[in-house]
Amino acid sequence: MKTHPSSSTSRTSLLIFLLVAFAGLVLAGVGLAQETAAAPAAPAEVQHARSLWDVIREGGWIMWPLAFISMWCLALIIECSIRIRLPNFAPAETIRQLKAAFAEENYQQAWRVCKAKSTFLTNVLRNGLERLGRGRAACEAAMADHSLKESMIFRTKVSYLSSIGVVSPMVGLLGTVTGMIKAFHTLGSGGIGDPSKLAAAIGEVLVATATGLLVAIPAFFLYYFFRNRLQSVVVLAEDVVNQLMVDVKYDELQGIKMGEALETELAGGAPAATAPAAAPLAVADPGKRVSQAISGVTVNCPQCNASITAGVPKCGACGSELQWS
Repeated sequence: MKTHPSSSTSRTSLLIFLLVAFAGLVLAGVGLAQETAAAPAAPAEVQHARSLWDVIREGGWIMWPLAFISMWCLALIIECSIRIRLPNFAPAETIRQLKAAFAEENYQQAWRVCKAKSTFLTNVLRNGLERLGRGRAACEAAMADHSLKESMIFRTKVSYLSSIGVVSPMVGLLGTVTGMIKAFHTLGSGGIGDPSKLAAAIGEVLVATATGLLVAIPAFFLYYFFRNRLQSVVVLAEDVVNQLMVDVKYDELQGIKMGEALETELAGGAPAATAPAAAPLAVADPGKRVSQAISGVTVNCPQCNASITAGVPKCGACGSELQWS
């Protein structure tokens, strides 16, 4: 069964987010338990230094969505740090195997290497090899299109960091507005007779604003960092693809079957009339050049449209002389 890269990426993102969320809930529970245990022993007239949990609690209800956004941001950072690396996009061992296959002009073996391991390099190259018999233009267009699709999966993931950098200050601003409403309500109902209530409301304003900025600043920085790293890794992986395909003789390979279609024929799944004559040799000798192992291709005569075998000098139906390039 073939797994699409985006589904694997989504599962990885969800797993990392759940782990980060669980760690955050555990830390919050520990802080709440410590606060509950220490509260009875503290004299009323003694003022202790505020803990991180005290500061978060002062921020009010808006701290919960900010906590969710911060955990999501941390999960994205961890995932991008792990996945956006050149060894994941173009593994050195895979490059070695592909170079060996291309040096022998065994493009079907190169396709098998790409099929065995799903990476940016192998996915792009596999799509090009499957269209090798259609010419240079079709092959390069297929690789360019799939390269764009593969990179868009990671660009979308990185762009979420930019969204977090924009949204989190807005959420903090919402906490600022609600805190100011509470502060003015306190001031309007009780005057300035109880400054502690007014100070608490203003403190909620400052904590929410500061938290939103603390989430947004690293999110924006890491967005540009991972975006530039992604561009660099994609360029290096595409350069490997270009180096492998630069010496391919497209004219000699015109019309050959490649990829899944050839695998089916080599496995005996094709009719005898269209099966390659040297199929057993190709299976027994993986180093055999694919273009030499295929013969007996059936095409249509350009004059009478009758079925003829590629390479014959004359059409058996109308007698037209044929020239093969």
